[in-house]
Amino acid sequence: MKLWNNYLKEMKIASRGFYFYMEILMAAILLACILLFVPTEATNVSYEAVYAAVPAETVRTMLAGEGGYVQAEDTGVRLKPDTLVYYDEQTGEKYEKTYDDKKTLSVETWEYFDAGSGRHEKTLYVLDSFDDLLRMAKTEKVYSVVISLDNSGQLCYQLLLFGSESRRYVNLITAMMGTGDTPALLAAIDSRQVITLGAENALNNRQSYMPLAVVIMNGLMGMLVVIAYLTLDKSSRLIRAMALTPMHTRTYLFSKVLVVLTMSLLSSLVVTIPVMGAQPNYLLFILTAALVSVLSCMIGLWVASFFEDLKSAFGVIIMLMVLLLLPSMSYILPGFAPLWMKLLPTYPILQAVKETLLRTPDTGYVLLVCAGMAVLSAVFLWWSDIRYRKSLGV
Repeated sequence: MKLWNNYLKEMKIASRGFYFYMEILMAAILLACILLFVPTEATNVSYEAVYAAVPAETVRTMLAGEGGYVQAEDTGVRLKPDTLVYYDEQTGEKYEKTYDDKKTLSVETWEYFDAGSGRHEKTLYVLDSFDDLLRMAKTEKVYSVVISLDNSGQLCYQLLLFGSESRRYVNLITAMMGTGDTPALLAAIDSRQVITLGAENALNNRQSYMPLAVVIMNGLMGMLVVIAYLTLDKSSRLIRAMALTPMHTRTYLFSKVLVVLTMSLLSSLVVTIPVMGAQPNYLLFILTAALVSVLSCMIGLWVASFFEDLKSAFGVIIMLMVLLLLPSMSYILPGFAPLWMKLLPTYPILQAVKETLLRTPDTGYVLLVCAGMAVLSAVFLWWSDIRYRKSLGV
């Protein structure tokens, strides 16, 4: 009962302050950005350039006959004076070319649209000379191909790479280009039906940002707010006045956590419901989001116990937030997941929040992560309680 009464009192006090509305405002801004600027389906358009040592009409006939290609308006490309060095992988020869002129090219442009979905998937630039192709590849950072005829009248393909590609990628390109019948190989690849496993239980492009939004709103913002509350109470001597009352230190700390938990859950639902609709298991989602908020608040309680005001704690807060945000890189780029990053708590938390948003979540994994967050929260609450009681002399 003491905890409930103190929670209601803290909510009334918090509702008169700036921090109470900051999370709601941040949630509204984040929701607007996601709905306005993040498309439902990702649009990955590849850009390529080609120079063909054959008549231009032959190239246009090839593209028009392939299907899916539509000629667009010419693209203007500004070329600057430069010195380019490139190597021939087959002969090992090194070439160096210096260009002193500055000019603007009007490049013939073709766009490729997928026959099934109608999405724009590729933009192809057709150049008139190898020198222009070389300079455009350097300026625009696009992969380029040179098409020519050998002595027997067969088409030959040369691919210009940037030199930063992995050896495995270069070997793959070499194997493909060395088949002797590259058009037939590419046609065979395009004709293969590709089935994405688990596509029915995946998030679309817009929904995939929600785990990050929830962890930021529930976790990092909640930690920042609870540290702000406690350091303000310290600087105003309110926390020392509390020590003279019958209220237990743990009750006071947990009432602060409940205030931040209420705001965090409200802000998370403000962002999640308009984007996800009825797809998630909201009971599982609320449980996970609540424990994310509680854990971050408990870490905030512990951090705040070392400082007397927000200004002195600011540097540590920033470093801690950056450290806890690092696993978001692995979430966005799954191929980059070093072991040390997996040991940070936000790594499994992001995956658990993502699971709660799927149509058929891995409930066992989510509950395991929730249990881990509960244990860590209890540890930080116990540690913080000891520190505050020691500092207050109670």
